[in-house]
Amino acid sequence: MRENIHINLENVEGVVEQAAGNITETQEDVAQIYGSLISGLADSAGDEADALRDQLETEKALVSALSDTLKQFAESIRFAASEFANLDSTGASHMDKK
Repeated sequence: MRENIHINLENVEGVVEQAAGNITETQEDVAQIYGSLISGLADSAGDEADALRDQLETEKALVSALSDTLKQFAESIRFAASEFANLDSTGASHMDKK
């Protein structure tokens, strides 16, 4: 016989909230670091300096996009857990009517 599935929704909420906060903090830190690196090249001129600035801007945008993807993934986990809880509650209420 299989065990019942139990999701502690409060625990999921807490973990997702903490993960989203950590991702946001890291995203802000990385954006600041890239901003400092780009500023450090502000007085530099030439093809290599331009290429480095472009590369840093691209990497900064990539980190931001990846962070947003991770936050959305965390929200998807929260949504799935919530929907599962709703489905379980709805199923249980229908079982009571029989």
